[in-house]
Amino acid sequence: MKTNDKRKLGVFIWFGYRIPVPERVQLIREAGFKTVLHWWDDSFVDAEGLTKEEQADLIRKQGLEIENAHLQFSQMNHLWLDTQDGQAVFEGYLSDIDGLAEHEIPAAVLHLTSGQNPPPISSIGMCRMRALAERAEKHGVRIALENVKNTHFLTHVLDSIDSPMIGLCYDSGHDYIWSPKPYELLEKYGDRLFAVHLHDNIGQNDDHLAPGQGKIDWDTVRAGIENSAYSGAYTLEIDSAEIPAARTAQEHLTMCFENATGVL
Repeated sequence: MKTNDKRKLGVFIWFGYRIPVPERVQLIREAGFKTVLHWWDDSFVDAEGLTKEEQADLIRKQGLEIENAHLQFSQMNHLWLDTQDGQAVFEGYLSDIDGLAEHEIPAAVLHLTSGQNPPPISSIGMCRMRALAERAEKHGVRIALENVKNTHFLTHVLDSIDSPMIGLCYDSGHDYIWSPKPYELLEKYGDRLFAVHLHDNIGQNDDHLAPGQGKIDWDTVRAGIENSAYSGAYTLEIDSAEIPAARTAQEHLTMCFENATGVL
């Protein structure tokens, strides 16, 4: 099966090679991708040499679109705690939504937890999530909640917060290894599907392989996306540790593009 002619392909700006951002963006465009999943955080600005805003400008100057941007998640568990750190994380996400609106990036991707053992769902955390939804509604920026290890956080928030700006970011690799029933999220929340992260694995680790290199049922994934409300790009998140050392960044992007075209 080949990719729907109307469905563009996108890729994460960190696609497995730590090369200068301008070179990375140019290679993405040359490989045939039309959109970029951006990273909205400056934790790596010293290594990258460009702020997140400067990177966004560079991406667009290359003729690429930014459909959404991933927010940092290393401190996400604090959001569920009634602490100063929790308040700081919350205020940081409010600022992120403001920044995305200012730079006309229509959606944020957000993890609800980090790691294996997050704190429990709390009233303060839910109050903060509702406030984030209100800020998102004010600016018209969607918040796409990504399925990670603790799926019950995702289902609780989606089932509890009835906002047109709160929806699902479907991650195929996470779904396959961590969900009790893989592919069910697409069916249950297809009317609120805002973003997709597509990558493959063999069912044991979060390998971030190119689609078609693992065991995921791509016919089922593709059908779930096509039957949903989602109209954006098929976005690859292919930052894999399994890339052969001899493979160049250009070769890797071309291979991933061709694999995706073949199975999606």
